[in-house]
Amino acid sequence: MAVPTVRLPDAIVTLSDEHRYLSLLLETLEEQLNATELTAAGDFFLIQDIVHYMHEYTDAVHHPTEDLMFDKLLQRSPDRAKDVAHLRKDHDAMHKETARIQKLLDTAAQRKTAEAADAVRTTTNKYIGRLRKHIQFEETELFPAAVQCLANRDWHAIDMSLEAKQDPLFGPTVQRDYRVLYEYFANRADQLSRQMTSFGFLQLDNMILSADAIETGIAEMWGLLQRHGDSLAHEFGMVAGKSFDGRGLGSALALQARYAGFGGATALEASSEAAGIYFRTLRNAAISLFKGEQ
Repeated sequence: MAVPTVRLPDAIVTLSDEHRYLSLLLETLEEQLNATELTAAGDFFLIQDIVHYMHEYTDAVHHPTEDLMFDKLLQRSPDRAKDVAHLRKDHDAMHKETARIQKLLDTAAQRKTAEAADAVRTTTNKYIGRLRKHIQFEETELFPAAVQCLANRDWHAIDMSLEAKQDPLFGPTVQRDYRVLYEYFANRADQLSRQMTSFGFLQLDNMILSADAIETGIAEMWGLLQRHGDSLAHEFGMVAGKSFDGRGLGSALALQARYAGFGGATALEASSEAAGIYFRTLRNAAISLFKGEQ
């Protein structure tokens, strides 16, 4: 007997996706802190962009949306008051920590001394550890409780909060301030894709992790097709039919890239949107593969 599939609320899916993105950013922060001396101008670019994103989006949009969800949860499950108070305290503290790290980074970039670099490392590593524990607690304790307790009208209010401001890095449009960071991850994804093609097959666990990203991309392409009509039907049929033909993730991504480039007089808008879907698919696959390598 098949086990019925439970559809998660859209807000939970979005918040969980943002946790995956945050995990990637934290891994990258650690890499940069360990790989650079923080005494040259080029050492700071990625780190500053990541911390800026944490302060401007994670602290200002992601965490307040979670707070709204926790408020709804308290109304329906008052016994969660202690857990919610703990997470709210974390949100406030991390907002102050990202602001402090930004100032430390500015100081280190100006002074370029070992002492200033050590201050950045100490504070940032503490922040990384705190945010990881915070995410784990939310994912294992509060998110499941919210799914169980909240009503549809509660989720509608939470969805509205998320829709009020798009993610400036991992959303449909990358803001100018984050182009360098986006291109860093896009290049990393491209390198992973080339490695997959070169070796032919990935380890089974990595293939399973990445399949969700490809399936999501194919689903988005199907939605695009429905919106723009029959002019793209033939090309999409080729992509959807061959993306899971056993030739691996590299082949599936290459086919999506071909579809992203498909144009014509009646399909320019659609092909542009398809390109965005392709790059998001590539990025999400890279995130899954990156986590699988750890």
